[in-house]
Amino acid sequence: MLKILCIFKIKNMLPKFEIIDYKDKLYYVYRKIKDKLIKQEGVNEIKEYWLCDIVLKNKQGDETYLWFLREIPEAEVIEN
Repeated sequence: MLKILCIFKIKNMLPKFEIIDYKDKLYYVYRKIKDKLIKQEGVNEIKEYWLCDIVLKNKQGDETYLWFLREIPEAEVIEN
């Protein structure tokens, strides 16, 4: 199940990111592109070029979008 958790902006230094919970992992939306602008064969090349972990299709009204997502890695506590 795809669920948008929040949209946040940190001290006006970073652009807004949509955080997505998908299959028990957190991702942020790196780019959204209309499906008809990219040939199906080129999706993997673009995914690798943008260093994205997963691509999802999302239908919004009459338009279908490709969401290029990057996984948010888990934080690790490092003790000195």
